[in-house]
Amino acid sequence: MTTELNFTDNELLEQFENCTLPIDLLTHENLLRISWVLLNSYKLELATHKNCTLKERYYREVIKNNKFNLSLTKAYTEILYYFMKKSSAKTFDKLMSEFPRLKYNFKELVRTHYGYDILKEHRNQESKPIDTILFTF
Repeated sequence: MTTELNFTDNELLEQFENCTLPIDLLTHENLLRISWVLLNSYKLELATHKNCTLKERYYREVIKNNKFNLSLTKAYTEILYYFMKKSSAKTFDKLMSEFPRLKYNFKELVRTHYGYDILKEHRNQESKPIDTILFTF
């Protein structure tokens, strides 16, 4: 569960921050891994803010579109944080092994996190922050 180039966590974050991460490496798993790195460096609120800021900039500067979804990016950080607190895993790969839903059923976790399908509801709207419902994973 590492990137194709075997980046360390810090290298992955640095490339994301510098907008030099190749678009084909902006995968669901790497977005979770970026959240992992941020959560291991900062408290939840600051990690969430940094994740949203970095991803919005990446979308604007690298992908060159405005499809950035603030609520979904917030969910990446908050949901991962929830599972990190339930685990004793010291590595990202071990956390993914312990909770495969993070990798294979994330859409359902997001739906549970917010109480409805934010991807469907906000598809044609400007992304605005919405409040989290309850974790019932």
